[in-house]
Amino acid sequence: MSLKTFVKISNVSSLSDARYCAGMGVDILGFNIDPTSSSRISPEDYKEITDWVAGVEFAGEFDSADADEIKRTVKDYPISYVQLSKLDLVEKIGLLGIPLIFKADIDAEKDLTDLSHTLSYLDELATIVILKTSNQELVDELDKIISFYNGNIKLLKGFQVIPSDSIHKFPGLEMQATKEEKPGLKDYGEIMDVLEILDAD
Repeated sequence: MSLKTFVKISNVSSLSDARYCAGMGVDILGFNIDPTSSSRISPEDYKEITDWVAGVEFAGEFDSADADEIKRTVKDYPISYVQLSKLDLVEKIGLLGIPLIFKADIDAEKDLTDLSHTLSYLDELATIVILKTSNQELVDELDKIISFYNGNIKLLKGFQVIPSDSIHKFPGLEMQATKEEKPGLKDYGEIMDVLEILDAD
């Protein structure tokens, strides 16, 4: 199965999520492996989940960890990508030789103004950049940037993913996984709606 556009699912924490999303043709499953996070997934649980899925790549997601913590942690997790949200770590972690995903919070006009410089800096350092915002006033402008960006980085829309026939126009999307109610019981909600629209079959 394949999708009409590139999709990453973030914060995967259950086998149900991993198997469903991989089966639907998602490109990347992201896991919180940040040692400073109380909700990080353990190396044992990560292995148990990822051993059961195929045809998808895995990203280790970090938020607050410093460079040394990240370098130690990635040794315990076989990952295809390291995801960061701090610009000052990009060059240091890039030396690990693992492709980088950068998640950029664009919540103020200044962030939007600085975005061109940020993307220029990341152009040779990151493979994927996810743009995220909680500011509804910036949504239209960010949609335009993502749709018409022509640099080397793949830009993903990580905000306001509304199930519609037009969502495939974006080069990529990121959506957040939700917790299982209990093992084997899961409502995929928006993820299911979006993936069914993007199903190329």
